[in-house]
Amino acid sequence: MRVSGKNTPADARLKRACQLAQADEGIAILWLYGSRARGDARPDSDYDFAVAFNDFLTSDPLEARLRPELLALEWQNALALPEGALSVIDINRVPIPLAWNVIQEGSLLFCRDERRLIQEEQRIWSRMELDILPALRQRAGGRRS
Repeated sequence: MRVSGKNTPADARLKRACQLAQADEGIAILWLYGSRARGDARPDSDYDFAVAFNDFLTSDPLEARLRPELLALEWQNALALPEGALSVIDINRVPIPLAWNVIQEGSLLFCRDERRLIQEEQRIWSRMELDILPALRQRAGGRRS
């Protein structure tokens, strides 16, 4: 877990978030991304977490959509944060550029299964390389003409 050596409320909250993830068998991987992961957060910056869940909810799209939001509310209360100060995304349900940002610039906080981490990273890299980057290159090439 990457947490600065200082004993600040932010560090305590990140440690607590790791404990919450570890206690939840439904969570395989937890990343911190955004300003807190980059190290340019202000004291009032929010906490942005990305989660890879152990199960994929495919039968109920509403439940799958609400699951990270309900987790965010639960953790927001557990970490004694004000409303809107914490967000959670399901890394398997966000656009690939956002998932790419999480694995490239984020900090891995908790990993229950190394193989799953490698699988997630490879999936995101492949989708970025095969789907997104060629489209961006084509777009950039079209602007030069």
